[in-house]
Amino acid sequence: MRMRRFRKFREMEESEATFELDLSPLLALMVTLIPIMLLATVFVRVTIIETEVPQVVKKAIEEDRNKKKREVTIHLHMNEKGFDLMLKYDGRTAKNLTINKTSDKKWDLDKLHKSLLSFKTMHPDVFRVDLFPAESVSYQDIVKVIDEARTVKEGEPKVKLLDKETNKTVETEIMFPDVVFSNVMEG
Repeated sequence: MRMRRFRKFREMEESEATFELDLSPLLALMVTLIPIMLLATVFVRVTIIETEVPQVVKKAIEEDRNKKKREVTIHLHMNEKGFDLMLKYDGRTAKNLTINKTSDKKWDLDKLHKSLLSFKTMHPDVFRVDLFPAESVSYQDIVKVIDEARTVKEGEPKVKLLDKETNKTVETEIMFPDVVFSNVMEG
């Protein structure tokens, strides 16, 4: 009797040990799903939009980007109340504007654009704005502000830039193409 049980147990053990898992249906599923998922995926294309900029303006932007010590800086703080726009000479605040949000709690982008345009007409050789957004400011709002600072709107006077080599004035629509997030290293 004992021998029979032992033989039966040994047969069960051998049958369980030789059990193989058939993975071919799973592999067939993966072979069909992967191409379908790849075809359904939208790949992001990063493109650069080439715009013609007068050579004088291009040169002035490069000079401004390569400056080690800035005499004139423009700081733009974004917080829950609105904007604080500062024009600084050698680190000292010369002009400070506060632009509150509108009555319906939206950013007053028109007023900001006009203020930036006035700063740009005073200092046409500055192409950089240091942006200090608060943590509560959304990414979409930051993008809107960058768009407002980038170029002059249609119907507004263009920015006049003096060519140092020829002493001629060149007009451009570019205001502040370089927006630098200055509080990235904080907090």
